Amino acid sequence: MHHIYSDIRQKVEDFASLVQKELAQVASATKAECPSAVLHEALSYTISNPGKCVRSFLASTSARVFGVSAERTLRLSAAIEVVHTYSLVHDDLPSMDNSPIRRGRESCHTKFGEAVAVLTGDALLTLTFELLSTMNEGCAVRCEIIKLLSKACGRCGMVAGQMLDMETRSLTSFEKVRRVHELKTARLFSAACEAGAVLGGASAEERMALAEYGAALGCAFQAKDDLSDAGEDSERRFGSMAYILGTEETRDYIDGLLRKCEKHLKKLPGDVDTLGGLIVFVENLSV
Repeated sequence: MHHIYSDIRQKVEDFASLVQKELAQVASATKAECPSAVLHEALSYTISNPGKCVRSFLASTSARVFGVSAERTLRLSAAIEVVHTYSLVHDDLPSMDNSPIRRGRESCHTKFGEAVAVLTGDALLTLTFELLSTMNEGCAVRCEIIKLLSKACGRCGMVAGQMLDMETRSLTSFEKVRRVHELKTARLFSAACEAGAVLGGASAEERMALAEYGAALGCAFQAKDDLSDAGEDSERRFGSMAYILGTEETRDYIDGLLRKCEKHLKKLPGDVDTLGGLIVFVENLSV
């Protein structure tokens, strides 16, 4: 099991390097078009530190099940990381989660101020769809992927999840926290997988299997993150899955989700070993 984790972690890290190069090119290309040097600096700052790139790796790996090359997925992958970064910039704001640090350095509002952070998030969100619209794919594929990510990021997904998160932080209902996880995290995981399937020309059944795999993996990923906050004396741990269920029951909950992921992968053709490896990756994330 350890060698599977080491192998998939290396694959994720290697892919993250590719995405980082793509994002650097995006930042460079947008510099001449942006009239505000401050806005461009903030935008470049936020996308130059993309984290693990799990969501974009999911999209690329899902597409590769159907024979799509990694290079062909890079524009989609960059767009997914940009929209994820937008959500983090806005989540970190003082009026939301009030987080001064993001990925080991100052969050956008800490470094540039709250107003600039709001506008940076706005710019990142619109940049996402600019990138998707310029993918070297047919119009039907581009439109379908734009629709998928729009739903995952907006009123039906991440934005709704953040709203519910703000409304329910003092509550201790498993179902409400599960719903927040589903909307705020799992919807983008699911959409990333399904977008990769669309890129690969998958059937409706194959798309559904990947979407459900991504949704279960996203919920497991977020519950794993909750476990990392369980021992902290901070507001973040209240209203988390670990706070409600306790550590051992949360681990059981995560295990159940990961077993669901395995079942969904059995519905797919071709080589799904890397997607299976991601189950091990999430299972072994340090907490």
